[in-house]
Amino acid sequence: MIFKRFRNKNKKPAKKKRARRGSLGPSILTGEVVIDGHLMSAGELQIDGEVNGDVRARAVVIDINGIVHGEVAAEDVIVRGRIIGPIRALHVHILNGAHVEGDVLNETISIENGAFVDGKIHRVDNPLGETYGHSEQQQPSHFDAPQQQSQYGFTEQTPFAPSHVPPPGKDDNLE
Repeated sequence: MIFKRFRNKNKKPAKKKRARRGSLGPSILTGEVVIDGHLMSAGELQIDGEVNGDVRARAVVIDINGIVHGEVAAEDVIVRGRIIGPIRALHVHILNGAHVEGDVLNETISIENGAFVDGKIHRVDNPLGETYGHSEQQQPSHFDAPQQQSQYGFTEQTPFAPSHVPPPGKDDNLE
């Protein structure tokens, strides 16, 4: 290297910082996005668009214009928009103006004045592991069910089960 002799010999080289996948910020679905199928993330999801299927992540925020038609499972769920389906989370926050139609399984919950909830609220010790009211054999998994053709012409030939995404509630190091 040409400039090697001009380097300060007492100065230690700076350590390179490696960005962790989980520390990059939330994945954001904007208002124009419509997803017909299941959605999984090891990090945080912010949904402003529409999801027709189940959502699983470490943390889920359903924003004011966001709509989910399916189950939402996460450690933390914040609802400002609409969820039509069950919620399973350790901590659930349903804010003013939110609309929830479905049962809620949780460890802790907060519901602000002005929120609409139509469903049963169940406090359980492990909401992410519970199959409330049904046995495993009676309740088919939405992730293993064969998919029908969507209104947008998409079909899914294989079951939705990516092996690289840990289920919610796992604290695995992502590097």
